[in-house]
Amino acid sequence: MKTIYLALLLGFTLSLSAQEGRGRGNRMDREKLEAARIAFLTNRLDLTPDSAKDFWPLFNEYEKKKNELNKSYNDQKRSLVPEEGMEKITEANAAKMLDIYVEQKQAEINLEKAYLGRFQKILPSTKVWMVLRFDSEFRRSIMQRINRDRDRGNSNRSKSDNN
Repeated sequence: MKTIYLALLLGFTLSLSAQEGRGRGNRMDREKLEAARIAFLTNRLDLTPDSAKDFWPLFNEYEKKKNELNKSYNDQKRSLVPEEGMEKITEANAAKMLDIYVEQKQAEINLEKAYLGRFQKILPSTKVWMVLRFDSEFRRSIMQRINRDRDRGNSNRSKSDNN
């Protein structure tokens, strides 16, 4: 039963993310996607209620800090791109972007290192490794579904354009 529930939830989630990828998603769709991700990870990790109660707030804090970090660095890089686009970027700004890129990667490593240690205080190392693996698997499956749906939509448009 748990597997059937997870399969239905994942299918629904993939459908929502595909819609979001086509620009029709909204905040509620993102929230449903996040809820499905949590359900996916919880089921795959087979978390007990006690470990889930301790793990999810910490994981959410980690995700929030990771998103803030990415936004900050992306804003810095974006500010260096001229209105005309990347093709018109100066050598000096490109060099700055490379420095920012390296800083961002180091900050991501530092953040991950800090939180992996904190996760290990709640879960055994095997489960912490599974968190990384399953989260990556979930994200990859979402992207594959979005790409498949996009390709299907493009081929349907091409067929109708030819008629």
